[in-house]
Amino acid sequence: MNSTLTQLSDRSLRRLLEALTSGRLTTPFSSLTLAQLVPQDQLSSLLDELCRMQHDGLTPSLLVAWIRTLLQQRERILAESRHLELVMTGPEPPGTMVRDTGVVVRQMFGHATQSIWICGFAVYQGKDVFLALAQRMTSLPELSVRMFLNVERRSGDLSAADIVIAKFQQRFRETQWPQGVRLPEVYFDPRSVEPNESSRSACLHAKFVVADSKQVFVSSANFTEAAQERNIEVGVFSENPRLADELRLHFQTLIDHGYLRQARWH
Repeated sequence: MNSTLTQLSDRSLRRLLEALTSGRLTTPFSSLTLAQLVPQDQLSSLLDELCRMQHDGLTPSLLVAWIRTLLQQRERILAESRHLELVMTGPEPPGTMVRDTGVVVRQMFGHATQSIWICGFAVYQGKDVFLALAQRMTSLPELSVRMFLNVERRSGDLSAADIVIAKFQQRFRETQWPQGVRLPEVYFDPRSVEPNESSRSACLHAKFVVADSKQVFVSSANFTEAAQERNIEVGVFSENPRLADELRLHFQTLIDHGYLRQARWH
């Protein structure tokens, strides 16, 4: 059941808070007092909720603490949403003021100092797409780079899973990664290389970049020249350490429980 308190506007919540701290609103809760603080259409349900909570042990001081926590949470969410930046690729109509996908990705690659986590479904012309990252890895040997990529068993390929993975590694090393640069850690969904059809239907389709556990870019764009520079793609960029940590933790948990497996270089 939804709480009426959580549905109140910030203005109504602050009125309740002021009435509680001043002693104007106290137990037993009165519809007469509440009518001066909240909209009429929310009065009845709020009074019923407060009376039930009072019966369960709610005190005015506990209600004050709850309302303050609710307001603080709303302020934090609002502050974080203001730091979301729209990122686009494709034709630029007059008046468009958004950042370009390729520019954002290259800047994240070029300014990272500790770590880069990348997740993508398709990689094509990777030597160009990952050039800025490779250059950064060369200048900063301590930079940790981890990629989550889709390894696909091609139609008609009846090879063992290890062979499919080895072929992917060879293609990636020879055609998608700048030569002479240390290779990143690569992880994949093992279901995609299994020989049975039901497993092969699963794929790693997420697309994001996390830099230094604080910058997050989530996009529809694959790591291809077309997606980064020409297609119509939409994404959001945020300087949000909490979001970055949650995304990293989710994928680390997938690794820890075997849902993602590392393709180790030989």
